[in-house]
Amino acid sequence: MSKLVFDFSKLGSAKSKQAPTDPIKIFESLPSLKGTPNDLWRGQDQALSGWNKVRAKNDVLISLNTGAGKTIVGLLIAQSLVNEGIDNVIYVCSTIDLVNQTSNEADRIGIDHTIRVCSSYSNDLFEIGKAFCITTYSALFNGHSSIRKRHFPGAIIFDDAHVAEATLRSAFTMRIDIREQKDLFGEIADLFEPHFKELGIRSRFRDSLSQEHHSTAFVAPGGLYERSERLLEIFNRYKLDQHADLKFPFAWLKDNLDACAALFTRGVFEIGPPFLPSLALDIFEQPLRRVYLSATLQSQTEFVRAFGRLPTATVMPSNDAGNGERLIINGRRVKKGLGAAFVSKLVDTRKVVIAIPDYSSAIKWEDIAKPPATEDFSQELTEFRKAKHGAFALVSRVDGIDLPHETCRIMVVDGLPSGMSLIERFQWEYLRMKNVHAVRVANRLAQLFGRINRGRNDYGAFLLEGEDINKWLDNDRNLSLLPPLLQKQVHVGREVHDSGQLKSQKDVIALVDSVLGRDKGWLDYYEREVKLGELDRDQLARAEVAEPFLIKAALSEARYAAAMWSGDLATARRELEKTVDQTATHDTPLGGWHTLWLGAAYERGGDREAALREYAIAMKRLGRSMTLPRATVQPVKNDGQELNEFGRSIWDLLSHEAGAKFEKELEKFARPLNLIDSGTPNQAEAGMRALGELLGLTSTRPDNDEGIGPDVLWRDEKNAKMLAFELKTDKDESGTYSKDDIGQGHNHIEWLEKNYSDFDLLGLLFVGPKGVASNKASPSQEMGLCCTASVVALRDAVLALVEDIRKKTPMERFIAIKTETDQPCWNLEKIHGRLHDKEL
Repeated sequence: MSKLVFDFSKLGSAKSKQAPTDPIKIFESLPSLKGTPNDLWRGQDQALSGWNKVRAKNDVLISLNTGAGKTIVGLLIAQSLVNEGIDNVIYVCSTIDLVNQTSNEADRIGIDHTIRVCSSYSNDLFEIGKAFCITTYSALFNGHSSIRKRHFPGAIIFDDAHVAEATLRSAFTMRIDIREQKDLFGEIADLFEPHFKELGIRSRFRDSLSQEHHSTAFVAPGGLYERSERLLEIFNRYKLDQHADLKFPFAWLKDNLDACAALFTRGVFEIGPPFLPSLALDIFEQPLRRVYLSATLQSQTEFVRAFGRLPTATVMPSNDAGNGERLIINGRRVKKGLGAAFVSKLVDTRKVVIAIPDYSSAIKWEDIAKPPATEDFSQELTEFRKAKHGAFALVSRVDGIDLPHETCRIMVVDGLPSGMSLIERFQWEYLRMKNVHAVRVANRLAQLFGRINRGRNDYGAFLLEGEDINKWLDNDRNLSLLPPLLQKQVHVGREVHDSGQLKSQKDVIALVDSVLGRDKGWLDYYEREVKLGELDRDQLARAEVAEPFLIKAALSEARYAAAMWSGDLATARRELEKTVDQTATHDTPLGGWHTLWLGAAYERGGDREAALREYAIAMKRLGRSMTLPRATVQPVKNDGQELNEFGRSIWDLLSHEAGAKFEKELEKFARPLNLIDSGTPNQAEAGMRALGELLGLTSTRPDNDEGIGPDVLWRDEKNAKMLAFELKTDKDESGTYSKDDIGQGHNHIEWLEKNYSDFDLLGLLFVGPKGVASNKASPSQEMGLCCTASVVALRDAVLALVEDIRKKTPMERFIAIKTETDQPCWNLEKIHGRLHDKEL
């Protein structure tokens, strides 16, 4: 019997060739499969080589135009990290549809990978360390994430990082709807009713419990803190840890309810952190490789709000891939608009995707296109791609849907893309935090406009229906937040409208057909005219000056949130204290929101007096939509005396103990006031706003904070009176107030009458040197001139009053403040008379 001999000579003759780590070499080594691209685009090549130079850094942002091939870049980087030997490389997408699209792209170019959706892996390559895994943000960031626990990532590629904030926020937000959980909602409402009664807004609260009323009741931080254990007991009794959807955010929130924000609106209770606690998460805490794939960003504040940091390196190739051609039409300027009746004419012979912000807005479009059910979405979208005509309703989706070239060339956008939590909507609709919201909207719009426009040779028509989106794009400061090409395309649309040839719906159809039919006249015009038009330089300058301060504010939010999440109240307080007043200088409502949560840190730390001081400032900065606890100022005897708002303001300032703390507070108040006559116009506006706040008024900067309205607005909430200011402190002495200046004033008055119809406008004062209105101007009787020296005199009088009262003993101080601040000279009508130096 012959003996079998094992031939060892066939083993170890050659070691396996090491896989390349240079992502461009990886691309060059890929198999030649059907549909595989022959070459990388220039922008992809630059992105990959740029990343390879800084690959050892932990936070690298790669910024490419929407439609410029970010997916291939991300896949090659993921494979490079696997080849380097990094354990558990994960590529995250915002939706399951995007996971599947990314997987298909990996298959197309021949890269092995694993996908994980619905709690299961497609193969074992990731688990045995042979490939990266493509999954969703929610799979990685939910409170029960098994992939994070069992296969903690050594590297993560974040797709669509510029819109990740909303996705991450949803992982930390619980929403209890009366329609779905009536008993649970009822118990929560009963728990909080005494809180709203104490705040004096029980009627508003009861309205917020009904789906019929557009009312919102915000829970003051202390009201939530005092009830956090009882709220947790209710959640546990209703077994939220076993609820199909709520168990994921509940896992994050159950130990941090007292660090959250909560509100009731239209039969819904929502609770989640006021700022994302990203820095408290192990994925961002630990030194692992994080690569962020993003569309071109004009502002980095939303990136910081999502990830808690600025990138350590940024790769931003200069390329025109993804720069498709767009016609953008403003429906407000077309007779009868571009609503459902108009679109019904289009869909008989053309394909239209209708982008709608929410399901309630989708109702008016149902005769044309009903939103598909979640389980039918992918199938219906595939059928639409293949169809010759018809419509598809896209509700609250700005990413993950690609309809390039002939799959669809017309998009109707009905309203601004929201996709927001209820807290964000409260900030936008009630607190007028327009600057914060504008950056979010800009990022979402950039994504939305890329859905049917995916490459340099792609083209399409975008029809904007809805007053909010058209108004938003008419504002140059908002426009400056969009990628440069999109800015240019909006300008082309404006010019088309300004030509007077686009008045009727028939004109729109003719123009759309010319563009899609590749009319030579249109092509020549577009090529010639797509250049950056003249944006309002004032608006741009404001945005440029504010950007670094708003980035600091976003970084403070992230550090505050992480500290509150870990119970480090002192650190949380210090983080906001460092920036809160500077933030308010550049964005009043955001400064008010920060002041509110600074007060929350004081209250949780047991310093109720300091918390109430901060809450008082927060309410002045945020306006009448924010109701918070107030101190009862009756230190002498309980005789029913109460200080007015001016008196409360001085009391709060003087309530600090004498010494360094008081000097610091007084210096903080005086610093912006001193810039009224010595700073730039922007600094003078901040000083005017601070002066109004010190006078106990609700003092805001509408033009700065909302991009429209006067420079400064003082409102007496109790007596429903207001006084507006337009600062011209940079005019030459004896200057002339031009026709444009006066015209701007008329616009401000119209805006004030529309937005504050229940207030009596005392006047609009131009603050600047002595001068007269131009002969060509037509000032109204409500307009007047206020010399800068008059504002300075008012400022000095207030500060002198504070110094005199400061000298009194604490027992004497209350009476002195009440006596002085009750004088008629301090009411807003008298102040107007004092500042109104002459007619214009």
